[in-house]
Amino acid sequence: MIKKLTDLTAIMIFAALSATNYAIFIFPNRFAPAGIDGICTMIQDTLNINIGYLSLLVNIPLIILAFMFLSKDYAVKSTVYIASFSIVSLILGSIDLSKFCYCTDSGTSIVFAPIVAGTIRGLLYYVTIKLNGSSGGVDIISALVKHKKPHLELMNIIFAFNMVVALCSYFVYDLKQEPVICSIIYSFITTSVTNKIRESKDKNIKYEIITPTAGDLCLEISKKFHQAATIIDAHGAYSGIDTKMVVCVVSKRNAPFIEEIIKKHKDCVVFKSSVGSTISGITYQ
Repeated sequence: MIKKLTDLTAIMIFAALSATNYAIFIFPNRFAPAGIDGICTMIQDTLNINIGYLSLLVNIPLIILAFMFLSKDYAVKSTVYIASFSIVSLILGSIDLSKFCYCTDSGTSIVFAPIVAGTIRGLLYYVTIKLNGSSGGVDIISALVKHKKPHLELMNIIFAFNMVVALCSYFVYDLKQEPVICSIIYSFITTSVTNKIRESKDKNIKYEIITPTAGDLCLEISKKFHQAATIIDAHGAYSGIDTKMVVCVVSKRNAPFIEEIIKKHKDCVVFKSSVGSTISGITYQ
C-alpha cells in the first residue's frame, strides 16, 4: 500500500511538472507539443479553451478502454496523471506566468524551447512509464495497439502519430514553418531522451567464461552477490579438450566487481556483451 501511494504521489508530481513545462516553454512559443496534447494545444490556441478541460474530455473514453483491456494498475495511474495534469493546467491558466515564460520578441531563440521542453518531457515520461503509468492520449492508444500487436515498438508508434500532429500544426499556426519544426524537434528530443534512459537502465552485461575452475568461480559469485550463473559443458574444437563454460548476466553496476573475481581465476577466456533486461529467465535483446 505504501509503494502504491508513493507511486501515485510521484505520478501526480510528474504531471504537475509536465503541465508547468507546457506553460513555460510550449504555450508562449505557439507550437503543438505532441500527441493528443498537441491537438488540444492547437484547439486551445484557436478557440481559447484551456488544455486542462480538453485533455480531460479527450482522455475519458481512453481511460475507460484502459480499464477494460489493459491492467487496472496502469489505468488507475494514467487516470491520476491525467487528472493532475488537467487540474494544474487550469490553475496555471489563471496565473500570470509571463515573468517565468521562455519566449523572445524576435523569435531568434525559439528553437531552444522545444529542446528544453522535450528533454524535460522525456525525463518525466520515462519515470512515468517506469511506474507503469502513462500521460494518457496517444500513450494509451499505443498501449492498446501494443496489447494486440506485441511485436510493435511503443515509442515508434507514438513518434509516428506525433509527426502527423506536427504536419497539422502548419495549417493551424498561419501556415508558418517554425511551429512544425518546433513540434518535430520536441517529439524527436522526447523520444530520444526516453529511449536513451531506458536503454542505459535496462541493459545488463553477459559474461561467457571458459574456465577449468567453473565450480569455484560460480560459488564465489553466488556468495558475494547472490548472483545466479549457469555452467555448461564445453569442448574445444581445435584443442579437443573438454572444459566448462560459465554464463552469467549481471547489472552494469556489478560488472566491475564480477570482473575482479574473474581475474583471480587463471586460464580463463572471457567473452563480454550487452544484453537487454532479463525477466523470468527470458532475455530481451
